[in-house]
Order: sequence, then C-alpha cells, then structure tokens
Amino acid sequence: MRPHPTLLGHQQARGYYRDRRDVRREATASGASNAAATRALKAKVAAAEKEHVGGTAELNHKTRLDVAADLWLARKRGQRKRGGGALSPTTIADYQGYINRVIKGTPLAAMSVGQVNSVAVIEGWLTDVANTRGNVAAQQSRKVLSGILDLAERVEAIPASVMRRVQLPAAAPGTEGDRSCRDPEDCDFNCGGRHLDTKRAFTADEMKRVQTNADASTADVGDLVAFLFGTGARISEALRNTAWSDVDLDAQSVHVRGTKTRHADRVLALSDGLTERLCDRASTYGTNGQVFGTTRFAVSRNGANVLGRPRNRQNVLKSLRKVLAVSETRWAGSHSFRRTVATWMDEAGAPLAEIGAQLGHGDLNVTAHYLGRTTAPTRAASIMILDWTPTESGE
Repeated sequence: MRPHPTLLGHQQARGYYRDRRDVRREATASGASNAAATRALKAKVAAAEKEHVGGTAELNHKTRLDVAADLWLARKRGQRKRGGGALSPTTIADYQGYINRVIKGTPLAAMSVGQVNSVAVIEGWLTDVANTRGNVAAQQSRKVLSGILDLAERVEAIPASVMRRVQLPAAAPGTEGDRSCRDPEDCDFNCGGRHLDTKRAFTADEMKRVQTNADASTADVGDLVAFLFGTGARISEALRNTAWSDVDLDAQSVHVRGTKTRHADRVLALSDGLTERLCDRASTYGTNGQVFGTTRFAVSRNGANVLGRPRNRQNVLKSLRKVLAVSETRWAGSHSFRRTVATWMDEAGAPLAEIGAQLGHGDLNVTAHYLGRTTAPTRAASIMILDWTPTESGE
C-alpha cells in the first residue's frame, strides 16, 4: 500500500495474481482509504481471473469478428481436403459472399470474438438473417460463424464455442425471408422449392415443352437447359465450373470440373445436337470465360469486360422456375434434369456404375436413391446355393 502518485489523498494498492495460463500478473487499484483501495484491488483481481485470456496475437478474445472472419477464410484457402486437393474457388467465393453480406457492415462485425460467443447474440443475429434473407441464408450463415468460432476455440481465444447449443431460427411469417410457398399454382418462383417432387423425372413430351420454352425465354437459359438435360451436370457445375477451355467441340466432350466429390471431376461426351448448340453459342458470344456466363452485357457500368463472367445462381434458378411453370411442370427443379438422366439411362439398361459416373457420384447408393431404389438388384439369391444333400447323423 502506498499513497497514490497522482491522486492527492488517495491510496494505491498493488498485488499479484496468476491468470488462466498460470502467468503471474500485476494489478493495481486505488481508493480514498487503505480499506477502499484493498476492496478495489480484490474486485479487480476477481474480474481478471474470470476473464478468459488466450489465443494468439492475431486472434484472441478481443479480436473483432470481421477480422476473425478474414483469418478463418485465409485458413480455408490453404485447407486441403481428404483427397489432397484444395477447396474449390466456388466454395471459397460462397464463404466470402456470406462474410461480406451477413457479417461485415453489420453490428456483429465490430463485436469481439468473446462478445459474439453468446447463444443469445448468435440466435438474435440468425433470426435477423432469416427474416431478411431466408432460412437457407440463415443456415449457411450459421455454418460460417460456426467455423470462425471453432477456429477461435482451437487457438484458445475462447474457452469453448457455444454454437452446439444454438438453435437455428426460421423466418417469421410475412417477413421478406419467408418463402414458404407450398402451392405450385401460386408460386412466386422464389419459394426455395418446397413443393418440388424430388422423385419424378421428365417424360419425353415434358422435356420437349421445357426445352421449347427455355429457348423462347429472354433469360438465355435454352442452352443451359439442353446442357443439364444432355449431361446430368449440377447447375452449379454448369454455371461456375464449366469454362470454354473445358469444351472440346471436335471431340464432342466436356470436362466438368465438379468439386462435390473426387468423382465429380469428370469428362462427359456430348451428343450431336448439344455439340451443335455449343458451336452456335461459341460463334455468337465467343469462347472467353464460362460457357453459360453473362451474355446480356458485354461490359459493366464501369467499363469492365463481363462477357463470360459467372452468372448469379439464384437469378438463373428463378428464370428456370418461370420456364418450368410455363411448361406445366411446376413440380420440377434444377435437379430434375439430373434425375431424368439417371432414369432414362436406367431404362435403357445402363448399369448403376455407369449412371453414377455420368452424374459424378462418389457413392452408388446416391445413384440408387435417384432411381428410387431401396436396394440395388442382386443375383446372389440365385447364385449362392450349394447343391448337396446332408448325410444323416452317425453315418
């Protein structure tokens, strides 16, 4: 105890304590009397002992969430999958998009990692995301924040992530994020596909109507529909992972750089009709960038060349839903084309392995699910038979 060096008439108490990392630290406090200074010092030490102190110089409990998000994304860029490859640029771009939209520029961004690590704070934030952007956005936002807090937990910036106790909220009825359309006859084409028939494939007549209306659409989805129907590619693979450099029109093949599984990166044959379509598309729009990239505008408002740049997936899906509605196939979605490829190949006698290779499946059970099979057909029951007659006991 000693007189305070700057506050006349006050006393200064000094003591030492050990933090959670067993590091000896000094603490001081002042008061109008010795007893007051001692009480203040004890209160200060008690608060310091409760405060979590950990992490690294760049990521600790006081680090702003937007800074922590950038650190997590940098880790993701260098992360390797089980097969040894890096995460796809599409996945990284999706993560970056969610960080920009739902973290940066929001009150959450300026909060520290320690402050954000609260069930109440996180559920309040997710409720706002769901009400303004929809349930899928809330689900993806939860995934991104979970990754950030997991990283913080690993470096001991926080004692433990609370994400395991967070309940995912749903958009409130009537909010902008509420897209609970369940009536295909009253669909606004932005419903999230709640009324889709996920077990049905296009008939030949239905597919003809869809292709005709897609070709007539001003949204430039005709060639995309033909590609989805002709290859069974995922719509994300077609929009983001299929560049003109991946197409060999002379060999009538396309390298689909899928990333969902290691089998998703595959080379597929193109039919004569689809090859002719792509030749026409190449001569009309050129062969720079993505095959199904931007074609409406050659340059942006600031003069940058945007021809062939990846299109917005949600906008394309909305245009497709309009085409499907006009074609009297409101039950269908973008995955219906993949299911149609699987179904038609199965009806033509193609083995399950060939169908799975076409769709880029890493597990044939997934392919069987597309075909509505609960068990794969087998001949074991007729093959695994021993032709013998057991002898009687004792002989």
